[in-house]
Amino acid sequence: MRRRQFLLFSAPAVLLMAGLLIVPLVMTLVWSFQNVPLGSAGTFNGGANFAEVLGNPRFRSAATFTVVFTVILTSVKIVVGYGIALMLNRLRRGRMVVLALLMASYVVPTVVGALNFSWLFNDIFGGVVNQILAVVGIEVGWLSETGPARVLLGLHALWHEVPFVILVLLAGLQTLPEEPLEAAQLDGANWWQRQRYVVMPLLGRLFSFVVLITIMDSLKIFDSIQIITPAASTLGTESLMTFVYQTALSESYRLGLASAVNVLFIVLTIALLVPFLRHTWKESRGL
Repeated sequence: MRRRQFLLFSAPAVLLMAGLLIVPLVMTLVWSFQNVPLGSAGTFNGGANFAEVLGNPRFRSAATFTVVFTVILTSVKIVVGYGIALMLNRLRRGRMVVLALLMASYVVPTVVGALNFSWLFNDIFGGVVNQILAVVGIEVGWLSETGPARVLLGLHALWHEVPFVILVLLAGLQTLPEEPLEAAQLDGANWWQRQRYVVMPLLGRLFSFVVLITIMDSLKIFDSIQIITPAASTLGTESLMTFVYQTALSESYRLGLASAVNVLFIVLTIALLVPFLRHTWKESRGL
C-alpha cells in the first residue's frame, strides 16, 4: 500500500479518535485548573480544584475503595478464571455448552445484569439467597451494611466478568504445545510445578493482557454501584467514577472539580498499569 493510500484510509479513524478522545482529554485537563459552573464559562483558579479534592475525606475514601477493590478483585478474577479454565480444558464432552452457559452473564448489559443480580439478595423481590441463608439462621444486610454491600459488588463483578478471563485463558491452554508438559512430567514435576514453571510462563502474555483488562474494568466500576448500592456515599461503596458523577452532574454541578478528579484518576490508572505495560513491552521486544 502506498503512503498516500495509507493516509487516505487512516485519516477518518485518526480524526474520529482525535474528536472523541484527544479533545475531551485536553478539555478535562484545562477545566481541572478552572472554576466551571454548569452552563457558564470557566475562570482560571490555579490548583484550587486539586487542593480541594485532595483535602476532601470523601474523595480519599472513594480512592481507597477503588484501589483496594481493584487489587482484590483482579487477583480473585485471575485465580478463579484460571482454575475454571483448567477444569474446562480437561472436559472432553460438553465443554462448549458449559462455556456458553458461563458466557451468558458476560454478554448481558451491566445495568440489566446488576439489577437482576441484586434481586437475588433483596428481600423486597424475594431474595432467594437471603431465604436460603435464613434456613441456617443467617441474616445479612446486603444492601444496608458496608461490608456485605462491598462483598455483593465484588460477587457481581466476578459473576459478570470472570467468563471473559475463562474464555481468554482457555483459548491459551488449548494452544499449548504438549512437548514441554510431557518433558516436565518425565522429569518428575508434579501438577503444581508444571503449572508454575511450564504453563504459566507460556501463557505470560495472555495473563498480562487479562490483568490489564481486569484492572481497567475494576477501576471504572460505576454502573453496578449505581444499581446495587445507589446510596454509595453513605454506605461506603462509592468509587472514583461515582464520585465524579455526583460532583459533576448530581450534587454540585462543578465541572472543574470533577475534571480535577478525572485527571487524578488518569494518573492513578497509569500508575497501576505501568508495571504490566512494561512487562508486555519487554516480552514483545524479547528482552
